Order: sequence, then structure tokens, then C-alpha cells
Amino acid sequence: MTKILLPGRLPALVVALFLVPLMLPSKFVQGPAVAQTVTFELPRAPLTPLQQKRLKTTATNLSQGHFSGDLRLPKGDGPHPAVVVIRTCHDADYYAPWLEQLENWGYATLSFSRCQPPDLVPDDAEIPALDWKRGSLAALGALLYLADRPEIDADRIAIMSWSRLGMIPLSTLQYEGFAQFFEAKFAAGVALYPFCSFARGPHMGPILIVSGKEDDWVDNTVCHRVAAESSSDEHPVRAVFLEDAVHGFDIAAFGAPRAVEAAVINPDRFAAGGGTLGYNPAAAKEAQVEIRQFLDRYLR
Repeated sequence: MTKILLPGRLPALVVALFLVPLMLPSKFVQGPAVAQTVTFELPRAPLTPLQQKRLKTTATNLSQGHFSGDLRLPKGDGPHPAVVVIRTCHDADYYAPWLEQLENWGYATLSFSRCQPPDLVPDDAEIPALDWKRGSLAALGALLYLADRPEIDADRIAIMSWSRLGMIPLSTLQYEGFAQFFEAKFAAGVALYPFCSFARGPHMGPILIVSGKEDDWVDNTVCHRVAAESSSDEHPVRAVFLEDAVHGFDIAAFGAPRAVEAAVINPDRFAAGGGTLGYNPAAAKEAQVEIRQFLDRYLR
């Protein structure tokens, strides 16, 4: 006999259908990884030979403090390749699409900015400079933290950053930089529209620079020179300059390109003025393709 569903039973059916997905085992539920807030130490450089002669054997350099960041792990069994992601001091949500993209590509991420809680004032903001003095230490601290995690493959960790903070991937892969004091090394570095003046080689790993041809806030001339001068190195710098792209071309939250004041383009408070800032979806897509190919080549 055919059963007829009475109108009065419809709400119960709707509720049941709604609850079914919630009752499924977690392995069937899709969606971006939930970020876990973690804390890592900025490493202390070892004593120099002169310090070793003059100081007690138990002496150490002063503590450099701690940073907090967001750890995301992709689905699947590890150990995973990973990317240390250093954001600018813009709203963290601006970089959420990049973090989700990296997760979809199979990479764990540890992301942070120099604007640390609770006050969110840029670290070392009282020092007017074109670079962030402790940026390399912060990056290496994140690297050492990830290298100790069982879910992460310590030999497949890259670093990625933006704007003037893009100098950090370049400097942490220099033989003469802070990296020489620590056993853990970044496998590769990605810098989007970076300030290249602090990026002299030779470098200990592959580097990708992706910039906009129309960027008027950083000097692409120096980035061109770094790529040219490293062409015969063991790890030549690959530099890509995208058409019709200005500073911030890959961040949709910046909106259409426009001239902005220093506070808008420069929340990290570097010694620099305003410039043109804005999103270009075509250039953003090109950058994603370049970066995915680069990471897959050196971290897979």
C-alpha cells in the first residue's frame, strides 16, 4: 500500500535531513583546516669565537622572546611539506585565501606577522628602517618549531612572504645570514613584490620572486639585478614580473588599484611613504600558477 506523507510530518523530515551531515564521521566532512594557535621561540645565535674566549662556557646570548602564529595542517597522513608564511600587518583575513590555497595544494602552514598580540604593534617598530631587523630570527624560529613537529617533514619547509617582508625569504637563504648558525635550513623561498636590496647572494636554496611590473612602492630594478647576477649560481634566483600589476596585486581585499597613503600600504611602519596598491585577478592567477609549480618542484 502506498504511504502518503502528511503535511504535518514535513518539518520532522527536514530536520532529519539537516542533521544527517552533522552526524557523519569527521573524516567525511570537508572544509579548510582549523588553525591552531602556537607559540615558538626566536632562536639565540651561538656565541662568537671572541665571546667563547671571554665568557664562561655556560654563557648564552640573551633571549629573543617568543612569537605566536597559526598552524594549519592539510588532510591526509604526514609528514607534510610546509610553508612558513610571514604576513604584513594588514588584517590577517586578507591572507586567508592564500592559506586555503596552500592547504588545498597539500602544504601545512605556520603563519604570523610582526604585529604580535596583545597590542599588535609591529615588532621593532621604534627602529625606523627599510627592513625588519629580527625578521630572519622570527622566520628561523618558525622553521625550528615546524622541524620538531612529527606531522612535518623537516627537509621540506619553505618560506613565503610579501612586500618589504619579502626580504626575509631572500636573507634567510643567504650563506652569510643568520641561517649559517643553525642546522635547520629552508628548502626554498618565495617572495612576492619584495624589497631586494638586502638579498645579495649566493643563496643556499632556490628562490622565486614574483612582482608587478607597475609596482611603484618597491624598486624592481634591484630585483632584476639580483636575478641577473645569480644566473650562474648553484641556486639562481628566478624573478617573474607580471603585466599590469601593482603592489598587492594578489590580495583581493585591497580592491581596485589606487594611490594610497603610507598607513594603508605600509602598516608595518617601514621608513617609506605611500604608493599604488590594488588587486589584479589575472596577475593573481599567474602568481598562483608560478608559486605552485615552484613549491611542487622543490618540496615534493
